[in-house]
Amino acid sequence: MTGLSRRNLLSFGALGAGTLMLPWARPALADGTAEDPHYFLFVMLGGGADASYIYDARPLSMTAAGRIQNYVGKEPALVQGRNGTSCRASQLVQPLARLRDRFSVLNGVFMTPSFDGHLQNVNFLMTGQPFGGESFVPHLNGQTSGRTPDLLDAIVPTNQIMSNLTNNTRVVSLRPQSVASLAQQLRNVPPVQPGDELMDFVRGRIAANAAGPGRFAGGAGAMLSGLAMTGEMHRRLAQLQRPDPAGSVEDQSVSLMAQCFRLGIARSAVYLLPEDFDVHSAELARRQPRMFATAMDRLVALFDGLIETPYDSKRSLLDVTTVMVASEFSRTLRSPDAPIDNTGTNHNPYCNTILLGGKGVRPGMVVGASDLADERAVASPAHLSLDPKLEKAMGRPFDFQKLQPRTDSPQTFDIRDYLTVASVVNTVYSLFDVPRDRWRPVGRDLPTASVLQGLLA
Repeated sequence: MTGLSRRNLLSFGALGAGTLMLPWARPALADGTAEDPHYFLFVMLGGGADASYIYDARPLSMTAAGRIQNYVGKEPALVQGRNGTSCRASQLVQPLARLRDRFSVLNGVFMTPSFDGHLQNVNFLMTGQPFGGESFVPHLNGQTSGRTPDLLDAIVPTNQIMSNLTNNTRVVSLRPQSVASLAQQLRNVPPVQPGDELMDFVRGRIAANAAGPGRFAGGAGAMLSGLAMTGEMHRRLAQLQRPDPAGSVEDQSVSLMAQCFRLGIARSAVYLLPEDFDVHSAELARRQPRMFATAMDRLVALFDGLIETPYDSKRSLLDVTTVMVASEFSRTLRSPDAPIDNTGTNHNPYCNTILLGGKGVRPGMVVGASDLADERAVASPAHLSLDPKLEKAMGRPFDFQKLQPRTDSPQTFDIRDYLTVASVVNTVYSLFDVPRDRWRPVGRDLPTASVLQGLLA
């Protein structure tokens, strides 16, 4: 059975019947119109994926000059964006070439100029703070956005992402292989109801704990709120069907996402690719072509799954889902004091590559760029102030109106001159109507980061 026929079976056949003919349906908006379905898929490349192996590649002449490691050994291809900006693409992303009309590339994205640890940059990506805070993913499901919130903020069909989050209680691990057993158990017992002796006893004890101030009472209050949703959660989870076990991991995950989105179980999904791109040693760095090739195949499978899985009779799952692909940072050009053909790389939060696609995003664009594009490039004084040894590529100054890199060479560093992850997250926020008081600032005591308006469809 082919991948496409598996997805058709999920949506229209016996396995999908329970999810398309539901007694529950999404409510109408205040004006009486049907609620516009909109979901989010966040795909994470863990460990700090080197952008030069994706859409921020360098010519082989730069490796010959000893400036940047390259274990691919092939000249990158030039990719022209619809907005006039181009980039060099590694041969390793060739499988994504046929999908270039489905997403846009954001290069030279600043993470944080002050921290280069994994946890701090994952925190910065997810929360906007290096030491943790509220993840942006649950904000997409907030009632203040005007949409009816789904029961869960997100499902995680893979391993959890390492991060310090304070609002992830409704981001729940739900694996394809466990769905059948869970749903069967829920179908075998009735949902708990208000008025049940045990339910009333448990609710009473939690309500007593929730009385008064303090974190303990606040946590009990959150438990009480969650308890109120258990009956509806029970009924919806009981309708899940196990994805075809003969399908790939990605196919099964997309199948599970489709069911959870249709059923109103979750607004988003968080998907961590299994490859670890933390390649400090030369031995690990030489494995990158194989790791990236596998990761790109997985990414293609996820996009294909979203494209080929119908959401309803008119739209695919990708038509109603915004997709973001990111890593916590990129890598340095090389390790110091090592031969260029036997070097690993270190952490580089001064530039990153992020992919955005799906609902609400204008595809086929190349937004932003990093500096040190070849062996002849000269770093700006602003770059040298942060990276005097020129171990890292850095995002180039950015024109937010034109969505293009600037050509000037700033004397001093000012984060407001650069494309940052805060702007990327605020762009996603704008697509989901998240209130502006949630939007991220460019930095501490600085204005709100600009939305990439020209990237919005």
